[in-house]
Amino acid sequence: DCPVFDGLYEFTQLYTGASMDGAVQLNQGTADIAINWSGGLHHAKKSEASGFCYINDIVLAILELLKKHARVLYIDIDVN
Repeated sequence: DCPVFDGLYEFTQLYTGASMDGAVQLNQGTADIAINWSGGLHHAKKSEASGFCYINDIVLAILELLKKHARVLYIDIDVN
């Protein structure tokens, strides 16, 4: 369910990088809110793509936020 396509590497870099950048900005205090409309691909596993998700950018962003914050609340609002 995770097809390989031209530009896959760049696609994963963009959406994962955007989530990481948002988390870094929140940690540094340069942003109060961060939204990545292309991210949230949370079905990917640690070493396996799954559910049309190639990299779990949510987990990576949460790990970044945990460097500064004791707790992180993640609310999944998709419909599946």
